[in-house]
Amino acid sequence: MPRNAAGIAASKILKERREAIAERVATLFWKAYPQLEKRWHAAWQKTTQDNSLLDYLSEALSLGRSSLFTEYVVWVAVLLTGQDFPGMAVGLNLKLIRTILVSELSDAGGAMATQYLDTAIAAIERGVSATRTHLGGNEPIDFLARDYLSALLRGDRHVAMSLVLAAADGGTSIKDIYLFIFQRVLQELGRLWHFNQISVAQEHYCTGCTQLIMSQLYPRIFSTERNGLRLVSTCVGGDLHELGLRMLSDFFEMEGWDTFYLGANTPTSGTLQQVAERRPHVLAISATLSVHVKSVADLIAATRAAGRPPRILVGGSPFNSLPGLWKDVGADGYARDAAEAIAVAGAWNK
Repeated sequence: MPRNAAGIAASKILKERREAIAERVATLFWKAYPQLEKRWHAAWQKTTQDNSLLDYLSEALSLGRSSLFTEYVVWVAVLLTGQDFPGMAVGLNLKLIRTILVSELSDAGGAMATQYLDTAIAAIERGVSATRTHLGGNEPIDFLARDYLSALLRGDRHVAMSLVLAAADGGTSIKDIYLFIFQRVLQELGRLWHFNQISVAQEHYCTGCTQLIMSQLYPRIFSTERNGLRLVSTCVGGDLHELGLRMLSDFFEMEGWDTFYLGANTPTSGTLQQVAERRPHVLAISATLSVHVKSVADLIAATRAAGRPPRILVGGSPFNSLPGLWKDVGADGYARDAAEAIAVAGAWNK
């Protein structure tokens, strides 16, 4: 029997019957909370069409990793609490899914799904504490990061840009600006949005400004002498979060690599074509959400099947959360951030 055969079988059934299961869950949920259906426009349609809990459960089952599902459930519980959903709403949704899956799944797959759901229910019933800021510290660059974020949240991108350019002109390395200002501020923006302290529009504005400001640093980045090494970097299909990968690619440029950055939501065929044409020494693959981990595994398998594969490096939040997950998807290595990626790739190409 293949490894994790029960989980793979259960995941397949969930995907095939997703719409019907989601509609049954929604019907029962809105009967329990009719006031929410009235308060949120199109709530019925959204719940039946977008029960992402089922998608994440399916992904976790296919990989045999219950933590992938539990982490997402806790994240959703925090997010909805900040939006005035009843505290028991997520737990009820999970219990309804569990009840319905008893009739949809059988054998070990059903038992496995029930275990994953029970673990997630227990996690949110224990309560979730607020995460700490990413912008602590008393070093000069810590103060600069906080000033940069404040300027962005005020909507003053010109001040934010002047802070960064002045730091670069004053001798702060571009790598330090990326790691200790851009990366940490983006993480803090995600935290603030998650806890309903800023709007999604503010988060998008600040992220867009950071991309613009990064581009102002490119003349300094692309002036490095070339070392003959090549990188192709890509997000898997469906993953729209590309800025972290952009930062990683820029780090490789600063080390003298020729980089071919494919960006967000790249189909497998496009990545395979670029790997065949560019013959990179390293293929870097990013996944921001755990629901995309299976796509990473599929891309890696397709790359190896095509012949003459490069070294494959993966990164992103799911891999940061679960040590060893990179091995499960068939990668050669993993990096927590751009600086670590440089170290790993450098060791491969001594």
